[in-house]
Amino acid sequence: MIIVFPTTKDDGLSAKRGAHFGRATFYTVVKVEDGIVKDVSVHKNPGHVTGACQNAVSNIQSLGADVLIVGGIGGEPLKKFLALGIDVYFDDKNEILEDSLRAFLAGNVAKIDPNHTCSSHK
Repeated sequence: MIIVFPTTKDDGLSAKRGAHFGRATFYTVVKVEDGIVKDVSVHKNPGHVTGACQNAVSNIQSLGADVLIVGGIGGEPLKKFLALGIDVYFDDKNEILEDSLRAFLAGNVAKIDPNHTCSSHK
């Protein structure tokens, strides 16, 4: 499973998670097999100046994401991720990627409820 986290710095598992998935400076990609971290890579976000969040969706899709863990997301980008088969989970409790990953692997992070998306990205 490939899990993508929007992050603010290139700090691997110690990175602080980014608040806005499309504008995060980096995407930290964690490959997990049988609950064990097999690989961690960090990719600079190429941005989404044009194309709004559609470019951000494409950027994350290009990383091979199976799962995206965010602290918030708009309704339209959420629909696009789900249409691509990328599950989106909501974690607004864990600021550090490693803590969020542990919570996710323990089953303590839920899929985002479409009724709780950011209103700024309808």
